[in-house]
Amino acid sequence: MGARWIAGAAMAAAAATLIVAAPAVADDPAIPTPGMEVDDDNGRCTAGFAADDADGNHYFLTSGHCDDHDGALWTYGDGLPLGYITASERDGDVKDAAIIQLSPDVPAPDGHPGGAYPVRDVLTAAQLEVGLPFCKTGAVTGETCGRITNIDGDVVEASVYSLEGDSGSPGFVKNPDGTVSAVGILMSSPEGDDNTTYFALVDPLLDQWGLTILE
Repeated sequence: MGARWIAGAAMAAAAATLIVAAPAVADDPAIPTPGMEVDDDNGRCTAGFAADDADGNHYFLTSGHCDDHDGALWTYGDGLPLGYITASERDGDVKDAAIIQLSPDVPAPDGHPGGAYPVRDVLTAAQLEVGLPFCKTGAVTGETCGRITNIDGDVVEASVYSLEGDSGSPGFVKNPDGTVSAVGILMSSPEGDDNTTYFALVDPLLDQWGLTILE
């Protein structure tokens, strides 16, 4: 894919033609939410979908390249402690994902991307098709939408605008009933093309790490 990895602290103006007005996030800024900014000592990423394990521990998916393998504490909001990355994978353009386990004293997360959309289900690669409308909610560019342009194994390519710091963003399909179907976690974009974005499918990641997505 010739991808560039988009973690870090750079911020730029978003392209108005591709940005959808993002709905308001959860009213309480202390409640962590998919699509919010998360930070460690080395940079900034975006919290992906929220999930639980069988023991009731809370997690956020994010991009694997956000993990510097230094055991750093991740924060959100106005420097509020969030938790630590407990598992991550980065395999070139094939897989790029991680999970942040929330510390026990962190409020239970709101599972709705942007604090607005209930998650109805998780779509597999077999349930997707080229041309399907597709959106993401990122910490830098907010909600941007386009269409799926390619499906290659566990990676989805979409005509969705993104910038540095959006890595980890939850990617989803909107349903007529106001819910969304979870699809992927934002990985990267091709060098010099901010309007094409790659997403790692969520479904195999949940199975791999024994997680259930929060609705």
